Amino acid sequence: MQTKNVWRAPVEIFDAECHKMPSEAFRRHFCGGNMLKITLIAACAENLCIGAGNAMPWHIPEDFAFFKAYTLGKPVIMGRKTWESLPVKPLPGRRNIVISRQADYCAAGAETAASLEAALALCAGAEEAVIMGGAQIYGQAMPLATDLRITEVDLSVEGDAFFPAIDRTHWKEAERTERRVSSKGTSYAFVHYLRY
Repeated sequence: MQTKNVWRAPVEIFDAECHKMPSEAFRRHFCGGNMLKITLIAACAENLCIGAGNAMPWHIPEDFAFFKAYTLGKPVIMGRKTWESLPVKPLPGRRNIVISRQADYCAAGAETAASLEAALALCAGAEEAVIMGGAQIYGQAMPLATDLRITEVDLSVEGDAFFPAIDRTHWKEAERTERRVSSKGTSYAFVHYLRY
């Protein structure tokens, strides 16, 4: 019986309370000895929906502008479906890393990795890696994340992809913008969370 290739970090590199604090040993072990900042960036509806049919259920130009400004010059890590949903590939001005379990998967203009572990290892020497989806990758990366950059979208929509729940006992708000209304009429706010 073939087992699924699900990424799991070696248990010895996790702190005893890894659900509270991502292990420094992990980030040093897989990231060339430097303390890698791991940021999850996402736009989420009130019900934490991030997508429907491999597309975003809203269009907020200001969120796209924020995403571009924040990620420029940084490695961005994404799953295969997120990569395939991009209108422009690769994202210019960023090191694109695509996670796929398909050994022969080709992402023109990007690097590929078989797991989140391998993708983070490719970021050795960088100060920060930005995880940009999708839902499965967010779920794997959440225990290791140091920062969350969330665009709160004031909608409740039906979808098939959701961001992991943000446990407020482990995350604190470091910064929040005032509610704004986008040029398309959708209310939103940018929120930066830091792990306790």
